Amino acid sequence: MKKIYALFFVFLSASSFGQIQKNDTIKIDEVIIDASKNNTKLQNIPIAASAVTAKKVDRLKLDNLTKLNAFVPNLFMPEHGTRLNTYIYIRGIGVSKGEPSVGVYVDDIPYFDNGAVNFELFDIKKIEVLRGPQGTLYGRNTMGGLIKVYTEDPAWKNKGSLKLDYGNYNQIKAVAGYNLPISSKLAIISNAAYTHKDGFFTNAFDQSKVDKLDTYAGRFKSKYKINDRVNLKFLLNFEKSNQYGFPYALYNTETQQTGEINYNDPGKYDRNFLSSGFNLNYKAHLFDVSISSSYQKLKDDYALDQDFTPQPIYFVDMARNNQTGVQELNFKSKRNAKIKWIAGLFSFQRSLPKSVVADITTPHYAMRILKDYDQQISGGAMFGQIDYPIGKFVLSSGIRYDMESSRMTYNYDLKMHNHITHKDDFTHHLDFTQVLPKFSISYAPTDNITTYTSATKGYKAGGFNATIERPEDETFDPEYSWNYEAGIKTRFFDRKLTANFDVFYIDWKSQQVIQSVPSGRGVMTKNAGRSESKGVEFESAYKLNKNLNFGLAFGYTNAKFLDYKKNNTTDYSLNKLPLVPEYTTGLAANYNYFLQKFGIKSLVFHADYKYFGKFYWDVDNLAYQKPYALLNTNITVNMKHFSLGIWGKNLTNASYNRYYFRVATLNKSFAEPAQPLQFGLFLKAGF
Repeated sequence: MKKIYALFFVFLSASSFGQIQKNDTIKIDEVIIDASKNNTKLQNIPIAASAVTAKKVDRLKLDNLTKLNAFVPNLFMPEHGTRLNTYIYIRGIGVSKGEPSVGVYVDDIPYFDNGAVNFELFDIKKIEVLRGPQGTLYGRNTMGGLIKVYTEDPAWKNKGSLKLDYGNYNQIKAVAGYNLPISSKLAIISNAAYTHKDGFFTNAFDQSKVDKLDTYAGRFKSKYKINDRVNLKFLLNFEKSNQYGFPYALYNTETQQTGEINYNDPGKYDRNFLSSGFNLNYKAHLFDVSISSSYQKLKDDYALDQDFTPQPIYFVDMARNNQTGVQELNFKSKRNAKIKWIAGLFSFQRSLPKSVVADITTPHYAMRILKDYDQQISGGAMFGQIDYPIGKFVLSSGIRYDMESSRMTYNYDLKMHNHITHKDDFTHHLDFTQVLPKFSISYAPTDNITTYTSATKGYKAGGFNATIERPEDETFDPEYSWNYEAGIKTRFFDRKLTANFDVFYIDWKSQQVIQSVPSGRGVMTKNAGRSESKGVEFESAYKLNKNLNFGLAFGYTNAKFLDYKKNNTTDYSLNKLPLVPEYTTGLAANYNYFLQKFGIKSLVFHADYKYFGKFYWDVDNLAYQKPYALLNTNITVNMKHFSLGIWGKNLTNASYNRYYFRVATLNKSFAEPAQPLQFGLFLKAGF
C-alpha cells in the first residue's frame, strides 16, 4: 500500500507550493524574501531559500515548525517528548544539546533558546528558511541556516477570524483574531489560541496519558504611521504550555522493536514564554533606517523520571528563568537602488540562571545532587553587505565582526542522610571574537534564469558544560565552517513552472558534539576534529491550470566525521553524523474544483507525502532509524464567509521512532514511538 501511495505522489510530483488563482493568467506568485534585509525576490536571491506562504501553512496544516520537515530540502527537526529542547538540523548542521546552530526569528525577534522555538503557529503570514550560514547579517547561532516566521501585521480594515479544529485522541485547537483600525494612523491586531491533546500513549505503571498537552497563547501587534516617512510597530507575544509526561519506551537495538511505556514517577514540562519588541522605521531621502529592540523571558520547570522504569532510580527536576534583550540598528539602501547595501550594529544580553535537583536511589543508599548555574552572556557586532551589479552579473560581499563574552558561576552540593556536602564551585569567563566574511556572484542571462555561487564562513561560539565531572570538561571550544554553494533558479512555460537546484559542500572544524560524561550520568559537549557535509537540493512548483498545482522538495545530505577520536580507544572517524536523514522528500498536490452551487464556492482537495531516508541516532552509528514515509490529506469546502473540512495525518499508520537515547548507567536504550493515524474536522470563519 505504501508503494502505491508513493508512486501516486511521484506521478503528481507535488506540493502546495503554488496556489490557485481565479484568473486567466496562470503563473506562480512572486515571493519576496524579507530575511535578505533588502527585500529580494526568491528567484533572484543568490542563496538556497524556501518560502511557505500563509495559504501553504493552512494547506499543509502546519501547527508548529517541526511540521516543516521535508517540505524544505534537508531540514529535519525531530519531534520528541516535550518542548524543552527542539533540535533543528539543516544540511546536517545542528546540535541536540546547548545553543542552537540554526537561527529562529519571529517577527524579526531572535529566539535564542531551544526551549522557545517549538511554539503554536497561528495567524501566519509567511515562513522563510535560508540554508547555509547566515552569520554576516544575523550573527550568532546561524551557521546551519535561518528560519524566519512572520505573523500578520495590522491593517486598515475591520476584520475578524475564527478557527476550530477537533481530532481523535481529543485534540482541540481554537484560534480567534481581530484586526481593528483605531484611526487613519493607528491599527492593531490581536489573536488568542488554545490547544489541547489528551495524549497518544499510556503509561502501563498507572494507566495515565504520558503526553498530554495544554497550550494557551496570545499575540498583540500595533502599527502607528507617525507620518509618511516614519512608522512604529510594537509586538507582545505570550505562550503558556503544560505537558504531562514523556512517551519513552524500552527499545531493543537488536530487534529494532519498542516495548511498553512503564515508569513510576510522572513527568512534566511547564513553560511560560513572553516575547515583546518594537521596530521604528524611517525613510530618509537617500536610505532607510531601522531601529529595533526586544525583550524575552522564558520560565520553565522540567521534571523527569530519567531511568524510565517502575523502580525509583533517577529523578531530575530542573528550573530556568532565562531573560534576553536584543538591540539592532540598520541603515540600508532604497529598495529600487541599483547598488544595494546594508550596514548595522547589533547587541544582546542574556541571563541564564538554572537550578537542578537530581535524586539517585540504589539498594544501598539515596542521595540528592543540588546544582546551581548562573550564566551571563553579552555580545555585539558590526556588519555590512553590498550587492554591486555589473551588466547581468551581481557581485556580493559581506562581513561581520562578532564579539561575545560569557561568565558562568557554578555550585555543586551533595545531600546524603540529611547532611549536605559541598562538592565543587567555580566562576569562569570566556571571550570570543570572530570575523565572518561572505562572497557570492550571480548571473542572470534572462529574467527567468539566475545562477549563483557563494562561499560563506560559519561560526558558533564555545561555552560551558552543565554536567561536569573533570576540570577539562568545564568548557568547550568554538566551531567553524566554510560553506561552498552553487545553484540555478529557473522559471519556464510563462512562469507556470519554477525549478531550483543547488549543490553544497561544508568544511567543518571543531564540531561541537555530545558525549556521555565518564560516569554515564548525563552528557557534555566536546569538540570533534573535523567533519564534512555535502549534498544537493531541488525544489519545483508547477501550476498545471487554474484547478491543479504540484510541487516537490528534495534534499540529499552526506554528512560524516573526518576526524573524531573520542579517547585513546574510541575512534568515530568516518562515522555518519547523527540525526541527519540521508534523503528528505516532500510532495503534495492541490486540486481546486470551482462549484458555485448550493452556496459552495469551491472544493479543495489536498494531499502530501513526506519521505525520510535512513539516519543514525548517535555518533557510534549503532542505533538507527530505517526510512519511513508519512501521508496526510485534507478536504475543504469553501463558502462565502466560512469553510469547513476534514483532515487526516499518517494515513498509513506508519511505524517509526520519533526519538532515541541511551542511559549508559542502566545499559538500556529508550525510544519514543511514532504518533498513530489521526483524523478530524475543522471550521474556519471570517467576519
